Amino acid sequence: MPMLFAGGIAAVLSFIVIAFIFIKRKKITCMAGMMAAMALGMLAGLTGGLLAGISYNGNLFLSTVLGMAFGFLAGFLAGMPISIMAIIDGVLSGVMGGMMGAMLGEMIAPEYRDSMIHIMLVLFVGMACIVLYMLQQETGFNRAFLINKLFHNPLWVAIVLPLFFYLYNHLYYEFSRSSNLPITNPPMNHFMEGHNQTASPLSIETKGKKIVVEAAEFYYFPERLQLTVGQPVTLILKNSGRMEHDIEFKNMKILLQQNDHGNHGENAGVHVHSLPGKTAEVTFIPIESGVFRFYCTVPGHKESGMIGFVKVS
Repeated sequence: MPMLFAGGIAAVLSFIVIAFIFIKRKKITCMAGMMAAMALGMLAGLTGGLLAGISYNGNLFLSTVLGMAFGFLAGFLAGMPISIMAIIDGVLSGVMGGMMGAMLGEMIAPEYRDSMIHIMLVLFVGMACIVLYMLQQETGFNRAFLINKLFHNPLWVAIVLPLFFYLYNHLYYEFSRSSNLPITNPPMNHFMEGHNQTASPLSIETKGKKIVVEAAEFYYFPERLQLTVGQPVTLILKNSGRMEHDIEFKNMKILLQQNDHGNHGENAGVHVHSLPGKTAEVTFIPIESGVFRFYCTVPGHKESGMIGFVKVS
């Protein structure tokens, strides 16, 4: 859901730019149209490829195809009202941006993905505004146009853009929380890990929570979890892959109630192993807040991307 929100903002801005080009196409020169199509195609490809690479991590072929498709479509639509040269510029830039964005989304570490999405959206919004400003100058300057107000009055820039990104961050956080996916902010994670709090046994909740984590080659879904201190959790590992997989939480203090190996007691550790096509589960109670990492301990799997994060609050 959070990535759909970011993608929706990029799609709306792309639509605005393309609609402006269609409306003012008779007044836009070929050179300006080529620049606009190239810029929009590259931005759409990079953003779409990044989101696809994160969403379909482990399937570089699919994320690359999706990123190229997003860039191709944006570049084609932006260049179509202008000329064949604008279409070529927009399509090639979009395809190239889609490939680069997919590789970025595939390679970036999970803890930096949210930050990268924010950076890409800032770039998209800024460049889209510049493209609209350029097109407005080409088609006839109008001080009443919102983009011109932003660029000609620093006070507008100082008010509107920070307000936009404040609202975006607020809504992004709300979507993340409602989707049970915590935002991974590395500096904040480091702070939380250094200031963990242990729950009193009297505060343990009786209502349990069941979480299903799917494992395959080579990813977890979901790869980010949200738990509550003192609340019993039944973690079910579903192995949908063709190899054996497991899941182990690093440095997370828990009260272990039961698992397949019959371990009980405090700080026995959370470790679940599952064979291909099988499921396994463990029940435990988190007793410490913080942000912790989980991964597959099968040799080579962690290095291939089987890493996730859990936020205990």
